[in-house]
Amino acid sequence: MRKFLSATFAAIILAYGGAVGLAQPLTDPAASASDEVIERAPGEIRTVSVATFDELSIPQRIAANQQIAETGPGELRHMRKVIAETPRLQAALEEYGSAPSSVIAMTFDDTDEVTLVIAS
Repeated sequence: MRKFLSATFAAIILAYGGAVGLAQPLTDPAASASDEVIERAPGEIRTVSVATFDELSIPQRIAANQQIAETGPGELRHMRKVIAETPRLQAALEEYGSAPSSVIAMTFDDTDEVTLVIAS
């Protein structure tokens, strides 16, 4: 699980870098502006959702439960700090009416969707 958490934080930090302009999306110079061809950086967050534990799908609940059980207080503080420093994640929480301090877990899927799990 430590490897999973490390990968999770690495993905968020990579996405954070993209959010602040460190990793710009690449465009195909041969494509016209009307083609809207944009390549995404690996691990770039495509969508962010916020949900309470009860709103998660069964696979997401299992992943969140495992993460909650294996995350220590220091790792939880670090995760919340990264969330607070990532504008896209922070904005999703604010839109939901929540804050990084209420996040208890994060889940990722194969389409680079991040779900921030908050305490209900």
